Amino acid sequence: MAITVTSPQGATLSGVNVAIMGPTERSGETDGGGQVNFPGLQAGTYRLRFSGDKVTAFEKEVIVRAGQISDVDVSLTPAPEPKVIVQPAPALPPGPTTAAGPKGQPVTHSIADLLEKEYVGKQPRRETLLSCSGTERAAMIQLNEALPERLYENADAIYYVLGGEGTLMLNGKEMKLGLNGFASVPRGTSHSFSRRGNRLLVLLSVLSGEPCEQPR
Repeated sequence: MAITVTSPQGATLSGVNVAIMGPTERSGETDGGGQVNFPGLQAGTYRLRFSGDKVTAFEKEVIVRAGQISDVDVSLTPAPEPKVIVQPAPALPPGPTTAAGPKGQPVTHSIADLLEKEYVGKQPRRETLLSCSGTERAAMIQLNEALPERLYENADAIYYVLGGEGTLMLNGKEMKLGLNGFASVPRGTSHSFSRRGNRLLVLLSVLSGEPCEQPR
């Protein structure tokens, strides 16, 4: 699902939270171009909720069909200006603590069988969740086209090349990764991947440091 959010005047809106509810549940925020993508969704009917400090909350129903990309364009109404109430400054709360996500179940996978079942086909990309437990989230990523830039503020990322060859763009620098290649990306580091050659690029992605249901 490829989503673009604009204002009534046609300007793109960044920082809008988008949550989708249906056969596959995801959430994320629009980027500087007002866009957010959710690859690898199961076919079915989804309820989309758009919210944020600067917009009025809005919900929309979208049908996702197998093997097709659903393009969703939404225009949101600006939120009314909040009333300013001056109050004495409260005492500082204790420093934030890192919450641990829910404990998952033990799982095993045959990557070859899973790849055959979840094959991306002609879609630009597909991400398949492998496991989710505590502060660790593992997924298989298939790329026909470039993976949009990612940055995890509180999660460290590890990538392992399961198939094909690709280029890792890490803080603006290109690095080539072949079969069985490994990359470690510390938290707060912008990065993206693109395919090299004619073969599909398949990555194993492991994120750690945030509750596993949060990173996207």
